[in-house]
Amino acid sequence: MAKMLDGPPPLGAKSVSWPWYHHVITNELTPDAKKLLTTYSGIPLKDLESHIYSIRDKAWGIFPWPCVGEFWFLSFGLAKHPLYRNMVIPRLKAGQTLLDIGTCLGQDLRKCVFDGAPADNLFASDLFPEYEQLAWDLFRDQDKIPPGHFFADNILAENETFTSGPLMARLGPGQVDIITITMFLHLFNYENQLKTATRILRLLSQKPGSIILGSQAGSIDFGEQTLKPPFHRSVDGSRRTVYRHNPESFERLWKEAGKVTGVPLKVSAVLQSPTDFLFAADSSFDYSVKKRRYLTRSETRRLYFSIMRT
Repeated sequence: MAKMLDGPPPLGAKSVSWPWYHHVITNELTPDAKKLLTTYSGIPLKDLESHIYSIRDKAWGIFPWPCVGEFWFLSFGLAKHPLYRNMVIPRLKAGQTLLDIGTCLGQDLRKCVFDGAPADNLFASDLFPEYEQLAWDLFRDQDKIPPGHFFADNILAENETFTSGPLMARLGPGQVDIITITMFLHLFNYENQLKTATRILRLLSQKPGSIILGSQAGSIDFGEQTLKPPFHRSVDGSRRTVYRHNPESFERLWKEAGKVTGVPLKVSAVLQSPTDFLFAADSSFDYSVKKRRYLTRSETRRLYFSIMRT
C-alpha cells in the first residue's frame, strides 16, 4: 500500500460525509459475522452493533479506507473463495502455514480459526501496526491469536528495507505454504502490482503446490483506471491510477512475475459476480474459457484467482 499511501490521508478523506462511510449497519452484519462475533468472540448480541461502530471508527481514524467505512472487515472474503473448504482449511489442519497480506483487522484469519485451523499456523501483515491491537479488540481473542504473528511491513519498500523488514527477516523467504491477498492487489497500478507479485513469490514456499489465492475488483476492460477524489492525487500532484484486470491480463501479470523470479506457475482466474460462482469447485480450480461467464458490460466484478507453484 506504500504507493497508495505516499503521504498522510488527503485533506477531507476522514470526513464521514463520503458515501462509503456507512452510518448504519444493515446487511453488512451477516449471519456468519454475527455467529463468529457472538460465539467465537463472546460478545453479547445486545452490545454487538455498538462494539462494531466503535472499532470501525478507530480503524477509520488510522486510515479512511472505503472498505473500512463500509464495514468490509465483517466480510470473510477468503471463506467465499472456492478453494477455501476444499483446500485451504484441510491444508491448515494438516499443519501448513498461511500468510494473509493486507489483512486489515485479521477477519479472514479469525474465520480460519473458527473453522478449525490452528492459530499457530496463521500469520498476517499490513502496513499499519495499530491494526494488530485493534483486531484483538474487535474479536476479543488475544488469548487465541498469539503475539508475534502480525508483521507491520511495507511490501513496496525499497529493496534493502524490504529485505531487512519483518516479513523477510522474521518470517523468512520461501517459508509460507499458502498466501492470501484478498481485495489487496487492486490498490496499485500495474508497475507496483508486478513489484508486489514478485515479492509475494519470494515469500512463497518452494514446494510444488504452494499457492497464492484471493479475490479483488476486476473488469472486462482491463487497464489503468484513474481514482476518484479524495484519493485521485499523489503528494506530488500527479494523477493516481490503479490497474483493473480481466482473467487474461491477470494471468499475464503473474506469468511475468514468475519469469522475473524464476518460479514456475499455474495461474487460474475467473471474473464473475460471487452469486454466479461455482462454490463447489474442486481443488484444481482450472476453468476453461467456455466455463467463464463473462459480463457484457465493463463495470467492476469480483475476480477470483489462484496462483500455484508447479
